[in-house]
Amino acid sequence: MIWKTDTHLFSATLCQQTGEPCPALARMAEKLAGAMTTAAPMTAEDFKVEGTCTLEHCPSGCAARFEAGHGRIRVFCGVDADADGDRLNQFADMLLHPEAGFLPSGWLTRMPCALLEGIPIEQPARTAAHHAAL
Repeated sequence: MIWKTDTHLFSATLCQQTGEPCPALARMAEKLAGAMTTAAPMTAEDFKVEGTCTLEHCPSGCAARFEAGHGRIRVFCGVDADADGDRLNQFADMLLHPEAGFLPSGWLTRMPCALLEGIPIEQPARTAAHHAAL
């Protein structure tokens, strides 16, 4: 599923348990995007938030692992809290970005039941302000 807000473009896989888009995952990602947009003027470009939570409104009550930065937001559902973040990101790259290539079978010990990526949309006012600062 792909959708856009005023600030981000989101891409999400279908939930492997329900076979449908997960509204709880979408809601969480949009809240993370809002928080990152609000924090942008007060934080460095490399500011990042990472953590785990339970998606309360998910029919399966999935645990989710998230990482949000100014350049990208990713949420992985149904993975262990101590799952290797680098491997999860390489898996997401493979699914969402064709230039990423392939990974060997068994790369992840537990596949996410869903994943989501949010990329910020370039804002004209922010771009103008950035260029003026240069």
